[in-house]
Amino acid sequence: MFSERGFDTATYSELAAAVGISQAGLLHHFPSKRELLLAVLQDRDERIHASAPEREDLDFLDAFVAVLRDNEANPVLVQLFGLLSAESIREDHPAHEYFTTHYQTLVRRTTEALQDVVDEDALPDGATAETVARWIIGAADGIRLQWLLDPFSIGRADAVALLIQALRPYFKAS
Repeated sequence: MFSERGFDTATYSELAAAVGISQAGLLHHFPSKRELLLAVLQDRDERIHASAPEREDLDFLDAFVAVLRDNEANPVLVQLFGLLSAESIREDHPAHEYFTTHYQTLVRRTTEALQDVVDEDALPDGATAETVARWIIGAADGIRLQWLLDPFSIGRADAVALLIQALRPYFKAS
């Protein structure tokens, strides 16, 4: 329901009915809709990280694309992330801190992974490894929206892989 209607529109009683328990039963496990939302997001993260050990042989960028490819197999989770991340722009949204922290961590980890890869001297003036990290993350997010609106229009993982390929002239020689 969160992925279809967002946090604000889905009512607690509808959420309880959707999982086949009473509202009191759901409240027993999750005392607030906010706690339920954060548990759903945590579950989403755990599902993504569960397949991470299979990617230990990949470099960071290849693993990033592999996660996008895995996500395409579960459009409901992709839609959940897309809708809730957009809603959470409001500072009073219960997932605002979650998404703020998520993107800060993702930018930091991607930047760190690119520090030894990107030749900052070859980039346009003012661009850094962090800029390249934000380009890649921004492209993945923007293409996610296009893919959710029209799943046959573009493959997100393939499009981001092509962007990374286009950025290779700015990478240091291996």
